Amino acid sequence: MEFALADFDHSLRTVTSPDQVAAVFVEPILGEGGCVPAPAGFLAGLRDRADAHGFLLVFDEVQTGFGRTGRFWAHQHDEVRPDVLVAAKGMTGGLPLSVMAASDELMRQGHQGSQGGTFNGNVLACAAAIATLEVIESEQLVQNADRRGVQLMDGLQQIAASRDGFSDVRGRGLMVGCELTLDDHPDPARAAAIQQNCLDSGLMVQRGGPARNVLRLLPALTVSADEVDTALDIIDDAAAGAPSDRELEHSGANR
Repeated sequence: MEFALADFDHSLRTVTSPDQVAAVFVEPILGEGGCVPAPAGFLAGLRDRADAHGFLLVFDEVQTGFGRTGRFWAHQHDEVRPDVLVAAKGMTGGLPLSVMAASDELMRQGHQGSQGGTFNGNVLACAAAIATLEVIESEQLVQNADRRGVQLMDGLQQIAASRDGFSDVRGRGLMVGCELTLDDHPDPARAAAIQQNCLDSGLMVQRGGPARNVLRLLPALTVSADEVDTALDIIDDAAAGAPSDRELEHSGANR
């Protein structure tokens, strides 16, 4: 965390001056980057620098918002408030809709009509968002994401302890990543094999990370304890069916 903030400070000194920075955009948890939560203190450090230099701090919660991480917003884990929040995806249960939220003071700085657009205020999408929010609240899906996320993380850590090559299990709530490596190097081939084995057994798993070696698990907020257990069994079997070279060597299959 200290290195990342120091590198950011270095960029402000050598790449662009703070008075030329309008805003800093950041995901509280990297999505396509491999389900990487911001280190403790990182978002607070960005908040301090935004306040000190006068630029805006924008949180991209398109993937993390609306209960995905076991809090309604992922940044609530760190108790850091953004100047601007952008969100989408989970707010409608599938229909296209996005939102930008900011203080009244900040929004008034835009000229009248600056937020206009062809698809703004789509009636069907807005109705779907209201219905989705009602379900999230009435069925306590944020709390469910928190509980099932703990169950999922615990199960994946047990798999990682018994299967070679699972170098990291990370995430929050129902946004979890499993990183596959071989000799401390990314192992996208094995990640792809596990992904395919899971699909063959009826479980959809995404891949992400710069090297595509991270299994990304983002189940529905309505997922049950039994469904999480079933998914864990499938992942364990999928990993067993996609052994690393080291596991093959230990089993004698390469002899």
